Amino acid sequence: MTAANNFMQRRNVPLMDSRKNIYTKTGDSGFASTMNRKMIPKNSPIFCVLGTIDELNSTLGVAREKMPEATGEIVRSLQKDLIAFSAELAGGSRFATKEKVAALEESIDTIMKSVPEIKEFITPGDTEAGAALDVSRSVARRAERELVSSKQTGGISREAMMWMNRISDFIYALARLMDAELASQQGQKPVAVQAAAAPAAPMQLTVGNVALMPANSDFLDFSLWLCRAVLDKAKEMHLPVVTAACDAGGNPTALMRADGAYIASVDIAQSKAFTSVSVQMSTEKLGALCQPNGPLYGIQNTNQGRIVIFGGGIPLYRNGVLIGGFGVSGGSAEQDTGLAHYAEEIYKKQFGVLD
Repeated sequence: MTAANNFMQRRNVPLMDSRKNIYTKTGDSGFASTMNRKMIPKNSPIFCVLGTIDELNSTLGVAREKMPEATGEIVRSLQKDLIAFSAELAGGSRFATKEKVAALEESIDTIMKSVPEIKEFITPGDTEAGAALDVSRSVARRAERELVSSKQTGGISREAMMWMNRISDFIYALARLMDAELASQQGQKPVAVQAAAAPAAPMQLTVGNVALMPANSDFLDFSLWLCRAVLDKAKEMHLPVVTAACDAGGNPTALMRADGAYIASVDIAQSKAFTSVSVQMSTEKLGALCQPNGPLYGIQNTNQGRIVIFGGGIPLYRNGVLIGGFGVSGGSAEQDTGLAHYAEEIYKKQFGVLD
């Protein structure tokens, strides 16, 4: 009996199982098929590029585990796109389009504007995550070359060539973002870069459903990012809302109103942000303390009526320091509370901690 069988028996796994085997034996002769190519040599150009894209996806998985959750989710989205792209190359549904190429280019430009200016060739290794992404980038470049060989045999669209050519640039941009962010957190200065001037306007990068803050964002940029992210989430719910943010002193920093949102929600959202900063707790939690006979009953009548005691407002902390507040209004109390919880969730993804 083989060592593998012994191992499986120790784990009480039956050697005979009704589930389909992962091996097919169809390639044992050195030939295999795709959806649009039948029994061709396994060293054919199409199999070479498919194998390299699979390798690329695996290296991205390694890189993803070395980076913050928000950026990791962007890489996960890219991994799923690579699977869909491979399916197209194998004869499946079309994935690569001009629109997807344009979206990649926009993301690349946004990232590169948010990191320090690069003055010379990069020597990988400033950060662990950046170095892992640079490995993925080199694999992506090999996939580009192999896709050219496969195109010579037919069946590869121009859009597919363009999309694959942008992937290495996108991964390069992510690597530089990780070097800039993680090195700054460690008190280091990335090699081969020089600080560039801050952008004239706040920038936002969105890949999939995850928004990522630029590395050099200030609180105004952050306020706009958080308000926009929650506004977009409410739009998915077909809910017109108002989102607002203020600094630690209760001073407004951002306000966004969806078309159709209640006019009253403009003041309410700002008041929720103000309340959460003023009492340093969520308006949902405050509401529970303001019931008759509660320890804070009546506080809603102070501060010229600006104190709100129902859900939708949260305080924002960074490294244990209060930096501001956020408020949302426009739905029911439950909906506003849920959107505030969503704001907490994406805050944690961005900074890893809420308080």
